[in-house]
Amino acid sequence: MEKFTIFEIPSHKYESIEQLGTKRKFWFIDDTDEKLKLFKIGREGTGENWVEVVVSHICELLDIPHAKYEFAIWDEKLGTITESFVPENGRLIHGNELLAKIHNNYPINEYKVRDYLLKRVLVIIKYIKAELPLGYSNEMCNSCLDVFISYILLDCLISNGDRHHENWGFIVYESKVYLAPTYDHASGLGCRESDEIKTKRLQTKDQNYQVKSFVKRARTPFFNKDKMLTTLEAFELCANFDKEIVLFWLVKLEALDLENVRNIFDKIPPDLISNISIEFAIKVLEENKKRLLEVKEALLND
Repeated sequence: MEKFTIFEIPSHKYESIEQLGTKRKFWFIDDTDEKLKLFKIGREGTGENWVEVVVSHICELLDIPHAKYEFAIWDEKLGTITESFVPENGRLIHGNELLAKIHNNYPINEYKVRDYLLKRVLVIIKYIKAELPLGYSNEMCNSCLDVFISYILLDCLISNGDRHHENWGFIVYESKVYLAPTYDHASGLGCRESDEIKTKRLQTKDQNYQVKSFVKRARTPFFNKDKMLTTLEAFELCANFDKEIVLFWLVKLEALDLENVRNIFDKIPPDLISNISIEFAIKVLEENKKRLLEVKEALLND
């Protein structure tokens, strides 16, 4: 099977430092297509590079609007590149900026914020006058909330606990407002666990240490009152806003063949991911898909 390309970035390419996040990254103009792209180096000893690429392709399979990630190398450092999804003269408004406008004392520069209520976020997205993500169409999605719910489903599917208030937002462009695609999934699929821990979890007979227990503990930054929500609880809460669209995305998930996902992993050069990381990630997806489809059955029987 043909492997993913690793794009080489000339060492002199270094336009500006990206302010958000903790990883080393910079923007540059790609000479091959003259487009603005972000190069980001995943933290050493993690799978933060491969998970961005894999999740990008999972989004394609589920028809979720997303930032597209590819492998790249700069100055002998491996990372990923992604084309800016903000058009020239456009502006990305992060979730914390919106929350601060309706909540005077919202701690805009902090994380693990108790005021980061999922219900509040869903209400903002439901009532803001905005378009679907640029270039995206879906016959069942008539609102930004319809699309944003797919981001919450994705977080549960991949055990992504990093949907903080700077990991979603809106794009202002030519006097219109658009929901941003989903981006930054570098905490998903257990990519930060060591191979030793992954092996133990896959092989143990202790049900409290198996992968199905691991995924149940995945938490989001979202709160409901004083309780931090798990990824599954966050998705279940979405059903209170629009049961029909939640079921639509669950039907899409049900049709997802994990063998097609395995094919994505098979395209990763073997020196960029271990076999145990592949098996662990597939097991995470398998367990989370099972849990999400249990939600589907419960909603249909409600």
